[in-house]
Amino acid sequence: MREGEEEIRALLVEDDDGDAAIFCRQASRLIRPKLTLIRVASEQEALACLDAEQFDLVFVDLNLAGRGSGMNLLERLQSSALAVPTIVVTGSGDEVRAVEAMKAGAHDYLVKDTLTPEQLERSIRNVRERHTLEQERARMVAKLAELSVTDELTGIANRRYLVQKMEEEVRRSERTGHLFSLLMIDLDHFKLVNDRFGHQKGDEVLRQVAATLERNIRRTDSAGRYGGEEFCVLLPETGPAGACRVAEKLREAVKGLPDPVPTISIGVAFWEPYVSMDDILRRVDEALYEAKAAGRDRVVVHRGGKAACRDAHGASADVQPEFADRPATSGNA
Repeated sequence: MREGEEEIRALLVEDDDGDAAIFCRQASRLIRPKLTLIRVASEQEALACLDAEQFDLVFVDLNLAGRGSGMNLLERLQSSALAVPTIVVTGSGDEVRAVEAMKAGAHDYLVKDTLTPEQLERSIRNVRERHTLEQERARMVAKLAELSVTDELTGIANRRYLVQKMEEEVRRSERTGHLFSLLMIDLDHFKLVNDRFGHQKGDEVLRQVAATLERNIRRTDSAGRYGGEEFCVLLPETGPAGACRVAEKLREAVKGLPDPVPTISIGVAFWEPYVSMDDILRRVDEALYEAKAAGRDRVVVHRGGKAACRDAHGASADVQPEFADRPATSGNA
C-alpha cells in the first residue's frame, strides 16, 4: 500500500460463492480506498466476526439463505452497540426491499448485477462521510447533555442534575420505603476569600472543595454545586446517623485543606414517608441556617422539629438506633 493511502477493512456477508467472487473482483479494481474484504456466509458468522474483530464497513446481501436473513442481520446491527456503517447488496428487481433496508438503518444499497468499481467507490466514500457526520453529531449531543448537568466552574454536578436525582430518590423511596439523606453545605465566610485574595482564588477554592467532596463519598452518592458557595450531597440508602458520619467526614476533610479554604457548615435532612422534595429542601435549609447561626463549622440535622447533631464542639447526634447503619457499597466512602 502506498504511503498515505487509506485502507478500509470491510466484512462481506454473502452466501452465494459466485456473487461473492464477482463482488470481490470489483472491489479489487478500486484505486482508492484500498479495500480489504473478509467474507462470511451467514448472519451468525457475521455477528461472531464483528464481535471478534474491528471493521470499518459491512456489506450485507439481503437474500441470505438459512435461518438468518440479511434484514435480520441489519436489524440486529442497528440494535447493538456495533457502530459500523452498513451497505446492503441486492439483485435487480429487489430495490424495494433495499429501500426498506435503508429505512431500517442501512446507509446505502448496491445492485450486485450491475455493480461497477466506480459505483462501489462512490458508495463507500458517501457512506463513510455520512457515518463520520453521524458520529460527530452523536458526540456533540452527548457533550451538550453532559454540559447541561455539569457545573462549568467546578466540573461536578450542577443544580439541575441534583434536582433530577432528588426527584428520582423521592419516587424510589416512596416505592421501597428506604431512607435517603440530603446534605446542604455552605462555605463559611467565603466572601472574605474573594475580598482578600480575589475572585480567581475564590474560584480555585470552590474547585478544591468540590473535588474534596467527591473524593469522600461513595460512587452511589451524588455531590454537586447547588449555587454560589453552596454544595449539596445526596446520600441514597442513608439515615440520619449515617448522614451525620458522612457530613463530619466531609467537614474534617475540607477543614484539612490549606488556607485560604474556609470551614464549612452542613445541614442534614432525610426523607420520611409522605415528605415531599420541597419539604426536604426546606428542612435541610433550616438545618444549615441553624449551623450557621450556632457559630459555623458544624453539622446540624433536622429531625422532628429539632436541629441537633454532632458539631465542631462534639455534641452527639439526636438520632434513633434504627437509623444507625449506613449500608456499604462500592465507592470511596
